[in-house]
Amino acid sequence: MNTTKTSRAFTLVELLVVIAMVALLFAVSGPSFGMTRQRAEEAICNATLKQWALVFTLYAADNEESFPQSIAGGGVSSEDAWMLGALLPYYEDLDLRDCPSTESLDRSPSTNRMGGTFIQWGPFPPSISGDQWYDTYAEGSYGFNEWTADPPPGEATFWNLNADWAVRTTFEKDARLIPMVFDAVWVDMAPRMNNNAPTNAEHAMDTYMASWYINAMKFACIDRHSGGINAAFVDMGVRHVGVKELWLLKWHKNWTPCEPPNAWPSWTDIYEDYDYEW
Repeated sequence: MNTTKTSRAFTLVELLVVIAMVALLFAVSGPSFGMTRQRAEEAICNATLKQWALVFTLYAADNEESFPQSIAGGGVSSEDAWMLGALLPYYEDLDLRDCPSTESLDRSPSTNRMGGTFIQWGPFPPSISGDQWYDTYAEGSYGFNEWTADPPPGEATFWNLNADWAVRTTFEKDARLIPMVFDAVWVDMAPRMNNNAPTNAEHAMDTYMASWYINAMKFACIDRHSGGINAAFVDMGVRHVGVKELWLLKWHKNWTPCEPPNAWPSWTDIYEDYDYEW
């Protein structure tokens, strides 16, 4: 007696059901994959900022616990005095300048290539000699607090900033509140208490009407990581900083907690509020 086995093919309806189930699984798991990636990038960013804290520690240990002097003087050139030039000998991995949540754009060099929430600033144009700090630091996605500086003795100002407000050493009072390096859309900034948050239009376009010393807080008032940014502080600690928490930090020696002069724009309504006092 011969028996024959017949294989049963999937019907079109069954195939559509399987496809729908697979699509549903992807729809359910997709957000969790995205969240896992965001958390991983935030963790890498924190680790990178801890390395920056170590760079500052090494520099301070060689310079009587002081920060770079920021401007030329006392036999120090402008390239070696400014923060990024002064710190360059203390690290070799140029990727240290990049937050993993950001990407580089294929752009021609310019002196004012601002970045965005997830876009790196730069590149800067190369120097004529080819041996300046910005030749190897053309792009990045972290910003540096210009107030963390030790201007030469006798200087009343540096870059038109009040030298009395400078955070000169790692032994400053409230070191845990003073940012050194952090997520930002520009390489450096000197915030002031009269700085406002980005407008709704600036936030929507991810383009900011500001400079490193005028309304500079806009450069860090972004949502790059879970409602804010990551930052390394003068006490060498690293932590998350909320969008509205930026005005609660101590950016220079004369800073007191405050809110922006203008009302918070509506794009910030979803973010945590703070009591502006230490």
